[in-house]
Amino acid sequence: MAIRIRMAAPADWRSWRDLRLRALADAPDAFGETVAAASQRDDAAWIASTAAQRSRVVLVAEHDGVAIGMTVGRIAPDSPRTANLYAMWVAPEARRLGAGRALLDAAIRWSRFGGASELALRVTDSNTAAYQLYRDVGFVDTGRTEPLRPGSQLATRVLVARLGPLVMGVVNVTPDSFSDGGDFLDPEAAISHGLALVRDGADILDVGGEATNPQARPVEADEELRRILPVIEALAGAGATVSVDTTKSVVARAAVAAGASIVNDVSGGLFDPAMPRILADLDVTYIVGHLRGTSLSDVFAGEEAAGWREVSAELGERLAALAAPTRVRAWIDPGVGFGKGSDPEANLDLLRHAGDLGRALGCPVVVGPSRKRFLRRLVGGDPDLIALDAASVAACLGAVRAGAHVVRVHNVALLRAALAVYTRM
Repeated sequence: MAIRIRMAAPADWRSWRDLRLRALADAPDAFGETVAAASQRDDAAWIASTAAQRSRVVLVAEHDGVAIGMTVGRIAPDSPRTANLYAMWVAPEARRLGAGRALLDAAIRWSRFGGASELALRVTDSNTAAYQLYRDVGFVDTGRTEPLRPGSQLATRVLVARLGPLVMGVVNVTPDSFSDGGDFLDPEAAISHGLALVRDGADILDVGGEATNPQARPVEADEELRRILPVIEALAGAGATVSVDTTKSVVARAAVAAGASIVNDVSGGLFDPAMPRILADLDVTYIVGHLRGTSLSDVFAGEEAAGWREVSAELGERLAALAAPTRVRAWIDPGVGFGKGSDPEANLDLLRHAGDLGRALGCPVVVGPSRKRFLRRLVGGDPDLIALDAASVAACLGAVRAGAHVVRVHNVALLRAALAVYTRM
């Protein structure tokens, strides 16, 4: 039976306690606390240690229903781009089953979706097997050493893995999207396309049922749901991480019920003021997009360039509207191409300052330059999709260099190929 990784919950606290105490007894010199110290915790402390948090996760490895390994991930609020991994342990009898690698893969995935750009851990000098596993997975020895815990004579090496950006693949279930309108309007075609994007390397599938270009016509919520719900259900059922591209709160709620875990709202709540209230009841990531206006016609009728500081200030106001919902994880999108006109320089400047936006607002940054009007103008003439996708990849790489965490594209395979080289440079 394959290794299963699950997130511990408060109801699992006894299993987590027993696993933790067993690990401390097996490797008393490998962790930052002693068995004696851990044994003194009361039940409430153990329950609290397994409580679901945005910044912390307890991962447990199971084989045949038996817990055989564990690790803890944490992202410090004052350093959100770095995740830290603690308490990595696999039972001696299970160390050749692949549990360690499975725990690391799950921790890396959790860190990336938490907005971190790197994952750090410590390993004792004597634990050569673990050190080699970490190196095999892609961790790099920083050359730094730290004591295991205050007063300990044991030294640990600090290793860090760089986490690549998340790639969001576009699944337009629309007749009027600007580059692929009608290609995937049929649900089966959209599902097949989404699964192909996953095979190409998409981390997220962004499913939308209403186009948002200057020529697009508004779509009623019922029609939007008719287009996207079968697609979301099928893709989420196949194991894909699905985002719903919508500005309507009623669509967002139904899409999450169907399996979406991310709501991508290009209006950042301006088109539907009920969105923050709806999100308060949903355990989702909310992508807060930037534009100006309360409808698409307003947005494109009043186009003007916006500097990144202006965009930052306006996104900050929209994030403030989400202060009450405690379960919402926010990502931000500067809205490249939305109401900024087709001037290449104005849009490229937002991409150049993706990292500045993220630092100013304390959120991961999503960018979506793929096949946008400003790229057509920048390339010149009447570029075909091959040229546009090449330009889109170049824009994405520039944004990643600047600090973007998520890149939204139509041609996932081309971007993945470029990232495979770029992230090793």
